[in-house]
Amino acid sequence: MNRWLHALFAVAALGVVIALVVFWPSPQGPGPQLPPSPPSGLPPPTGPAPTPTPTGPGGTPSCPDPASVRLRVVTFNIHGGVGPGDDYDLAGIAAEIRAWDADVVLLQEVHRYRAKSGLDDQPAELSEMLGMEVVFGHNTTRPPEAAGAPRRQSGTAILSRQPILSWSNQMLPNLPGLQQRGLLRATILVAGRRVDVLNTHLQHTRGIIRVLQTRGIRRLVGRSGHPFLLGGDFNAEPGSPSMRVLDGVVTDPWLQVGVGEGLTVPPRVPKRRIDYVLYGSGGWVPEQAQVVKSAIADHRAVLLDYALPRLAC
Repeated sequence: MNRWLHALFAVAALGVVIALVVFWPSPQGPGPQLPPSPPSGLPPPTGPAPTPTPTGPGGTPSCPDPASVRLRVVTFNIHGGVGPGDDYDLAGIAAEIRAWDADVVLLQEVHRYRAKSGLDDQPAELSEMLGMEVVFGHNTTRPPEAAGAPRRQSGTAILSRQPILSWSNQMLPNLPGLQQRGLLRATILVAGRRVDVLNTHLQHTRGIIRVLQTRGIRRLVGRSGHPFLLGGDFNAEPGSPSMRVLDGVVTDPWLQVGVGEGLTVPPRVPKRRIDYVLYGSGGWVPEQAQVVKSAIADHRAVLLDYALPRLAC
């Protein structure tokens, strides 16, 4: 009996040894791992591998870019592209804007489908000529001026080299018989930050309406919480009742960095300052501000350079 037990133990031990030899992994490790199969009907992923995030000492993300980004902003009442001799010259307007090398342009008195401007869609034409994105806020719409033409529109536009993420146009307070005005907002992407640029053209004949309109603007600006700039043709001089409504909400950079008095109308020998690019929240740093001449429009344009802090890495 003992001999049979010894024999059984010997057979079991031999089986264990054989199993270890056959199934134990080789010293080189397991064979190559195949990627998981994609879901049925979908092609396998293609394209370059993701670029690793640059890191500094200790493996922390590095920030190779400067601490701030610069943005050149222009506000320009283009008078529908009609020059002093009543000649229509939208290409000339585009050439002036191109020469100023702006990142963002706020335009007032922009038209679509008017007979006087050859039924042009001015925002679309300027966008194509300048290679910039555009949004258009029409504040007035009237019957067509030519058979088969669309209804004509007037308002404001924003051109941008930076991507425009979203936009809106808000009507401002008005009285019957007066031209409707609005506040056009474009949210653009600047160095990874969402920035609001707001453009307006206030009533030119009634100061009390401008006060109501700036009160409306005061309620609207800064709602998104993004850094913002507010510009346009305010038809009001510094210190006027309508401009004082905006005190504490926006800052006029002219006393800090402006060249000259900032006068914009009339264009040949300007006597009044009514066009602005003001800055609000977000840490804007104005670097320079100047008035630039136009050979076509009935306003001079205002050009400003701003620095905006980048988001922390």
